[in-house]
Amino acid sequence: MQSKFSLRLAGATAGLLMTATSPFAAEPLPLPPPAPVFTWTGFELGAHVGGGTGTTSVQFPESVVFAGFRVSNSYNDSGIFGGLHVGYNLQLGAIVAGIQGEYNFAGITGGTSNIFLNQESTAVREFGSADGRIGLAFDRLLIYAIGGFAYADIRNQINCAVTLCGAFIPPNLVTGLQTPVTRDFAANRYGFDVGGGIEYNLLGNWTVRAEYRYYNWGSLGFADAGFGAFVIPFNAALILANPFSIAIPNHRDKEILQTGRIGLTYHFAWPPAPVVAKY
Repeated sequence: MQSKFSLRLAGATAGLLMTATSPFAAEPLPLPPPAPVFTWTGFELGAHVGGGTGTTSVQFPESVVFAGFRVSNSYNDSGIFGGLHVGYNLQLGAIVAGIQGEYNFAGITGGTSNIFLNQESTAVREFGSADGRIGLAFDRLLIYAIGGFAYADIRNQINCAVTLCGAFIPPNLVTGLQTPVTRDFAANRYGFDVGGGIEYNLLGNWTVRAEYRYYNWGSLGFADAGFGAFVIPFNAALILANPFSIAIPNHRDKEILQTGRIGLTYHFAWPPAPVVAKY
């Protein structure tokens, strides 16, 4: 009987020692820090490549006609481009709003010859935009619309045949013949862009995107007065037709472009630093 009582007493004492607070009691392990919450908020920097196809429309004034018809012409341009984009996003609930700027090198070209033996060509050398973005986030997936101000460096060339530009081409003083006129027209163009895309958080700070964009640089008029008359030195009274006095009739040029692209972007805000518990 005494032996059973001793065993029970020893067990109770051991239980008290294990549960009592003492210098030898083991401290509870700290809880792991909470996993960071994904957010689209923050700065971003990325690169993209793509292709585009567009339309150039050239129209001469009403005074320039051939066989009773006003002269106008349209042709397609196509090529590839690549560039960089930088921006900032702010996420409020499921809504993501941001701003973005981009710059692109481009090799988008096109040309045509029409029934008047008039040759025209276009080259888009570079273009860019400053845009606003707004989208709907499904955790790591973002569907967005984008649009804003767009610019481009566009260079046009017209080779105008005598059948069309004869009234603007004086005869050569030596041969008495008229020859086709070739002139270059380059300008920075300004307009707007609009489009949409989808972006997905691939790994850590990195996202991938696919995007469609439409650019419209509007219609721009070009006035070409040629080089004027030829004056014999020291004899202002002797004015001859300059054999190099060539001109293209004043005309208007309209440019639009549709593009598709893929991009890789680094987001500086993801993931945030984990919270470390302090004791």
